[in-house]
Amino acid sequence: MERSKFLRKNIVIVIIAIITIAVISIIVKYSVEGESSIPFQVSKIMVISNASGTQKENAQSKWDLNLVQNNDIYIDIQKNKNDGTREIIDKIIFSDFEIDKAPKKGEIVLYNPQSVENGVYHNEEQYQITDTLEYIGNEEKTDIRNLQISNQGGLVFLRIVNQNLGQYTSNEDEEIRHDGTLLKKAGITDEELNCKVSFDLSIELKSDKNYKTRVTLEIPKGNLTQEGTTNYQIEMNELVFKRY
Repeated sequence: MERSKFLRKNIVIVIIAIITIAVISIIVKYSVEGESSIPFQVSKIMVISNASGTQKENAQSKWDLNLVQNNDIYIDIQKNKNDGTREIIDKIIFSDFEIDKAPKKGEIVLYNPQSVENGVYHNEEQYQITDTLEYIGNEEKTDIRNLQISNQGGLVFLRIVNQNLGQYTSNEDEEIRHDGTLLKKAGITDEELNCKVSFDLSIELKSDKNYKTRVTLEIPKGNLTQEGTTNYQIEMNELVFKRY
């Protein structure tokens, strides 16, 4: 009798242990892999880095330029072709911006795309992102100037700028290229520019299904001061989305 009770007790303990291990495994797997399939996917994130200079007012030299280093972030959001549901995008939200590694020179500032005209950004204070950036789902099409995205997916973007880098001053009769090579002329190195910025990217649907991933960007990547412009991509399989 005692032996039978002992065996039953051990069997219960083993079963509980197996269930606990299975639950922990599922939690760990979800933490690492996230959702296996979501209605909308980020097909890719492209980061394009360059630089420019703006001539100072009442300049005393032929070239008297305030220098900035620009990083344009393009996020392509597409409907999952394997998802048969009729889901609709409510919002795309960028939030919880953090500078994980600050540049040795300059100051990081984020801008929304409302200042873009004919594909050209204007880095103006009124367009700075101070907290979050939201794109609202639109029934017809993506409208960047009004921060709207087609409710079936589209391209959204923002800009991360390293400003207050200093000036480039010269009276030489020389060619000035408004790209990363201008920073080299001013004695700025790639090492001094390199930084890491992270943020949450959320996809909220009309059905109240919400998904979020953490994006970390190294900017600028590559030899910007030598090449002038650099770019790289983050692919879909590098992002882990979770429900919230």
